[in-house]
This record gives sequence, C-alpha cells and structure tokens, in this order.
Amino acid sequence: MLWTLWMALRSDPGITVDLPCGDKWLHAFTFTCLMGWWGNLYRRRQARIGAALGCLAFGILIEFAQWLSPPRDADPFDVLADALGIVVALVLLRTPLARVLAGLESRLLRLVRR
Repeated sequence: MLWTLWMALRSDPGITVDLPCGDKWLHAFTFTCLMGWWGNLYRRRQARIGAALGCLAFGILIEFAQWLSPPRDADPFDVLADALGIVVALVLLRTPLARVLAGLESRLLRLVRR
C-alpha cells in the first residue's frame, strides 16, 4: 500500500499503459491486487467487506492527496476504476484462484524466511 501511495503522489510516476484509458486500467489492476491480498488475509464475509471499504477509502484518500499535490490532479473516474478493481477481486476471491494465490504467498514467505 505504501508503494501505491508513493507512486500516486510522485509528480511523474513513470508508468504508462499504452491502451485507451490506460490510467484507469492501471487503477483497476492495482486495486484488484490490493483487495485480492487483503481478501486472502480476511476470509470472513464481514471482514472482506471491511477490507473492501478500506481499500475504497484508500483510493479516495489518494485522489484527495493528488488534488492537494500539484502537478497531480484528482479524477473521480480513478475512484470508479479503483472500485471496479475491488469488485473484480471480490469475485475472484470466490474462485479457486484465491487458494492458488494464497498458496503462492505462503511459499514465497517460506523462501524469504530461510
């Protein structure tokens, strides 16, 4: 999350996606990853809803911070893209992919601890 915040507040994040609405795709992908990670940590429905609301609040906070940080500017469509990414993650968390990602994370943690 700190990396996401840092990239969002840099004057030039240095990442471009050469697609129509590439910035929005990047927002959606980033928040799919964030929510997917939090969703694997918190598996109960209530906790996931809380995590989703927290991720959305984080996206709103980023846009507010960008509004205060020239040359960046706030874009409400970025928040919509963030919300789309959160919804995609919530859907994916209900599939076997969630277990695969959780397994990958636990394997990576074991490698790091060695």
